[in-house]
Amino acid sequence: MANTRHDRAGGKSARPRRGPQAKMGARERIAAERAARKRAEARRRLLVAGAAVTAVLAVLVALVAVKLSATPARPVASESQASSAVVRHVTTVPAAVLTRVSPGQEITPLQTVKTSGPPLTIGGKPAIVFVSEESCPFCVAERWSLTVALSHFGTWSHLGSTTSSATDVYPSTATLSFRTAVYHSTELTLRTTELADNAGRPLQAQSPLDTRLIGAFDVPPYVNSADQSGAVPFLDIANRYILAGAQYNPQVLAGLSAAQIASQLSNPSSPVAQAIDGSAQVIIAALDQVLHDKSTPLRAPGVSGG
Repeated sequence: MANTRHDRAGGKSARPRRGPQAKMGARERIAAERAARKRAEARRRLLVAGAAVTAVLAVLVALVAVKLSATPARPVASESQASSAVVRHVTTVPAAVLTRVSPGQEITPLQTVKTSGPPLTIGGKPAIVFVSEESCPFCVAERWSLTVALSHFGTWSHLGSTTSSATDVYPSTATLSFRTAVYHSTELTLRTTELADNAGRPLQAQSPLDTRLIGAFDVPPYVNSADQSGAVPFLDIANRYILAGAQYNPQVLAGLSAAQIASQLSNPSSPVAQAIDGSAQVIIAALDQVLHDKSTPLRAPGVSGG
């Protein structure tokens, strides 16, 4: 009968004997396990590297999205009280200096108003209306001349100090500001409007008087062409003389501080004085004509009869 049970002879159970074939199978299994571990490690490293790349890309995408969606930073406006030294220099240029100044560059003439009618008055006095923007480099230039000229007919207080726009032509040119300025004269009335600060933001609203005068006189033939209509600076002297633009090139002021500009105004040989004081001379002559000799058209250098 075939034995179907384990042989218990000698008290030991029967076991299969391990031969060369069994040993070979174990080595192959270990090698396979090692290969599997290497493949798993390689996959793990790839996954880690991929995750790192994905994280970096996500950060870059987020930064680009923030950059594209962020509102660009706007320039910050700046204006302060003009120093007492600057105010003193600007408002005390002697008449003798003005008469000695020989303009070093061509001065844009005032335009004589071609229509008849009564002079513009406010409070019973001839009125001067000046419309400008603090950001405008040509307004920068004209404020210096107008301040010097009007100082010979009255007194200033609360003059400001600012610069033109940093992104316009002749950037950051030093100037005075009229936004809080007060002018007192027994002979004249001054009305000023600063439409924008030096960052280009709206500042003071254009008055109905500004609108009416600009519509009448900041147009041809007082400007060269229709596309220049309505531009600033705009100066109306009692509806008798008009200036649409600056009297001189702001380049002469480039790179100078307000203190440096003001300190040169009493030196007739200075290019700064020749531009600013030379322009002030023209305004003073027009004001004298309005105040003292209303019947005779002004025929002085810097005034065009049209």
